[in-house]
Amino acid sequence: MRTEEHDALLALTLTAGFGTVTIRRCVESFGSADETLGASANQLGQINQVGQQRARQLRAALATTLRSDAVQRERESIEQYGVHLIGLSDEEYPTLLKHIPDPPPLLWVRGEIAADDALALGIVGSRKCSQYGREQADRFASLCAQSGLCIISGGARGIDAAAHRAALRCAGRTIAVIGSGLAKPYPHDHAELFDEIAEPDASRGAVISEFPMQTPPAAENFPRRNRIISGLSLGVLVVEAALRSGALITARLAVEEHHRELMAVPGRVDAKASAGCHKIIREGWATLVTNPGDVLDALGEAGQMLKVGLDNQPGRDTDDDSPDRPTQDMGLTEAQKKIVDALSGPSSLDQLVAWTGLPIQSVQAELTMLEVRGAVSRQGGLFSRKRSP
Repeated sequence: MRTEEHDALLALTLTAGFGTVTIRRCVESFGSADETLGASANQLGQINQVGQQRARQLRAALATTLRSDAVQRERESIEQYGVHLIGLSDEEYPTLLKHIPDPPPLLWVRGEIAADDALALGIVGSRKCSQYGREQADRFASLCAQSGLCIISGGARGIDAAAHRAALRCAGRTIAVIGSGLAKPYPHDHAELFDEIAEPDASRGAVISEFPMQTPPAAENFPRRNRIISGLSLGVLVVEAALRSGALITARLAVEEHHRELMAVPGRVDAKASAGCHKIIREGWATLVTNPGDVLDALGEAGQMLKVGLDNQPGRDTDDDSPDRPTQDMGLTEAQKKIVDALSGPSSLDQLVAWTGLPIQSVQAELTMLEVRGAVSRQGGLFSRKRSP
């Protein structure tokens, strides 16, 4: 994405009244954020659910932002903290997140989001967790990270921090989605953890936010943050959650809006800290899991591939793994065969979803596995078959 487009998105994000949905509708209507900056109040009023009165307020607020040095100051802060921006139309924007109902127009990123991070597990739970909860978060995160899943969580105290640290300890990848700007990381005592995750050239993961750099932590930021955790993940695991908790907000988003797999770890039957987990299991929202193998089972074919272990895949590192080997002899899953068969030429993710009829999260996960196995290559936003049928 051009720097001008990022700056335009920054201007819109820094202007009161322009939320994620309004920004997306403006970009869709005018063709870019840059074009939106020049739109009149009358043109803004034609946007769905904006109206003329609100459009005049938005135009006035945007004019104030453009007259100020707000974008320049934001750019200076971004550079100071070693952050980079990823816009919704950038190739590196996470594909699963792009397809939720209200994806962030901009992501502020410390570290790097890798293509393989599409194989991700969200782990959420109580900040004031018990020793049992901390142990289970550590156990599930470490073994799932070793299996090849990127661990997504919110960087908070308790379950979140245990999951991030477990992934780091076993040299896995992890992404922390925080509810403040990256210049104001919260909680403050996790600054060292965030530095470790985002360490340059270490390939450990990223710390990301949808908020401008100097945004302080605020209560209303965290429910918004939860949709990103779910949106980045193939499935979400709840470890120790009370009946009223942010973890259950993430759980509901995962199931009802993002159509993700939801899993929960049971606790003691009389433990208030696990009452939320028991509720979502009892009501049928979540699959009960007792070990990381259950998680991989719940993630379907992508999870099964990870469960076997990449180094033990049929034909891997053998003479039979040559470029001319027929794909039907490679031990592909049915979903992977369907995707490979659909690749008659370079194809986008959206095309493959339409042609195969598979859920987008499944297609994204299977494409990542096919890339690892050398059956598919990615160039830009297009996928191509590497082996002849």
